[in-house]
Amino acid sequence: MFQRSFLFLFQFGFILSQTLTDKPIETCGHAFSAAKWLSTQSSLTEDQEKIDIIYYRINLEIDIDAQEISGSVLINGSVGMDQPDSIELDFADQMTVDSVKFYGELWTFNHESYRIKIPVPDSTIPEGYEFSIEVFYHGTPPSTGFGAFNFDQHANIDHIWTLSEPYGARDWWPCKDDPSDKADSADIIITVPEEQIVASNGLLIEETELDGGRKRYHWSERYPICTYLVSVTTYPYTLWHDEYIGMNGDTLPLDYYVYPDHYDLVHDNYLLTNDMMAAFAPKFGEYPFMGEKYGHAEFGRGGGMEHQTLTSMGGHSQWLIAHELGHQWWGDLVTCASFHHIWLNEGFARFSEAIWTEAYNGVDAYNEYWQSHAYYGPGTVFVEEPNTTSQIFNGNLTYNKAGWVVHMLRGVMGDSLFFETLQSYAYNDSLAYGAVTTENFQAVCEDVSGLDLDDFFQQWIYGDYYPRYGVAWEMLDTDELVVTIEQMQSWQYFNMPIDLQVVLPEGTLEFTVDNQGQSQEYNLGLIGGSAYSVQLDPDNWILKEVEYLSVAGTLPDQAQLILYPAYPNPFNPETSILYYVPDDFGEIEPTIHIYDLKGRLVDQVYPGLSGPGLNRTSWHASGHGSGTYFIQLEANSSFYQQKIQLIK
Repeated sequence: MFQRSFLFLFQFGFILSQTLTDKPIETCGHAFSAAKWLSTQSSLTEDQEKIDIIYYRINLEIDIDAQEISGSVLINGSVGMDQPDSIELDFADQMTVDSVKFYGELWTFNHESYRIKIPVPDSTIPEGYEFSIEVFYHGTPPSTGFGAFNFDQHANIDHIWTLSEPYGARDWWPCKDDPSDKADSADIIITVPEEQIVASNGLLIEETELDGGRKRYHWSERYPICTYLVSVTTYPYTLWHDEYIGMNGDTLPLDYYVYPDHYDLVHDNYLLTNDMMAAFAPKFGEYPFMGEKYGHAEFGRGGGMEHQTLTSMGGHSQWLIAHELGHQWWGDLVTCASFHHIWLNEGFARFSEAIWTEAYNGVDAYNEYWQSHAYYGPGTVFVEEPNTTSQIFNGNLTYNKAGWVVHMLRGVMGDSLFFETLQSYAYNDSLAYGAVTTENFQAVCEDVSGLDLDDFFQQWIYGDYYPRYGVAWEMLDTDELVVTIEQMQSWQYFNMPIDLQVVLPEGTLEFTVDNQGQSQEYNLGLIGGSAYSVQLDPDNWILKEVEYLSVAGTLPDQAQLILYPAYPNPFNPETSILYYVPDDFGEIEPTIHIYDLKGRLVDQVYPGLSGPGLNRTSWHASGHGSGTYFIQLEANSSFYQQKIQLIK
């Protein structure tokens, strides 16, 4: 914004970099208590915590006319150090359990309160004891959460799809329905009418034609998978293929299950999946399921769902595709251990959208993306009460602010350390293909970067709101530049490294200061002349508001206007516009033009007579929609422009 106009004017100028800090994040004693968050207990029962699930085999027949499913689920697992009183599985009360077998023998069970309790066979079970249980059942699955198991239609043709996140797997198959326990592998075997095509996780092992106009599909997932990522979709799809060539030359099939009437609608954007993988892999590490596939299967809900190796798609925008692909790393490879930590899934997927935007449209588009996804309200990124879908999947907190957290970490660390951190996190020997917490991620960040990031995580994950900075600067008689930064918010003080850009007649100077208190003064030293302006965080690495409070001392005596950064920016519905009029101009009557992204003039502001020195006016945008706009200041044949963001 402001930087662009001066880079144009001073294209032969210089850029100096002075660093007042190596961007440390150090503990500064603020009251960011996370004790209540960190002590949150698992939703598992005591007996469930004592078992580890190793394998699921889901074998179901779907009766579309009756809207019922029937079949069995085989569950293999092991017992830990502590002996459970019973093997407990989550399963909907609305479903009927016909029988239970323990190692092939009929066994007693109790099914109530959404759980099947299967008594253990002996009074003493040794650590590591392995069990094999098969549950036979039938019924019409209930509809909870986002729908779980759905009998649907598209274009008046029967369509079945599942979406089990967060706790819906238990609505249609018995399991240990918690993201903390991934099965090492799973088989999904589904029988449907012969006109239906079944898409699911992993690789298609076998298609078998059966009597009675039926067909059986056997899908096999050999990577660890948690219950909410198991997926079944059926429809008479149009199937088409592409392939991705990995960084080491390995080939991955890309399979797209598309409604026949949507083929032309989705085809071009789906093809971008290949480019997205190529953009993500160098930054995140290679696609984590290279031994199987990736693809999309259309389903009857808006948005998408990152089912492992096969995303369910209810839209086809580039950003939705990028978001769900990003989840294959952030959510599927490393999965939040509980939905308290869902930001590790959704915030990183939001960040993946921004990375694709940067790769596809450039750095400016990346920055615009974050400005359009800023959230300035209350609430913590950490989910204190993950009991409902609205609590867990809060668009402002779980997605937007959480995405900003990842973006801010990139700014704190710098690209090299940041992307090294992401790869170390994703492919850590103890975390890859497992369940992770915020503490796990913080530990990796600190280990790779060498930074103490406790304050960062306390204030941005467990705290709420954001900093409101006030900036004042003064040129001393000694030609030293002194900048004062105030934190004007009433909630908490933030400890952040802050970039400052100082514009001089000859070019720009860049500084980084460590800010962590209510009011701090920084003497930036001799700068070789008088400053036109000081801009805080010019590249928008911090979720914030900024007000430029005052300018004192010697101002540049140049025959040109100076347009200072608007405040607030982003804004709603009014922003202040500060500009400097040189003495040589005398009194002027400037005009401020407002343009949209397409270059259309949408409004004008006439401040009236403006004398030499600092002047202030404002633009009230209540009649305009959210988006990016450009302010252009015009006076005496001089033009200056900056970008602003209106968010409603």
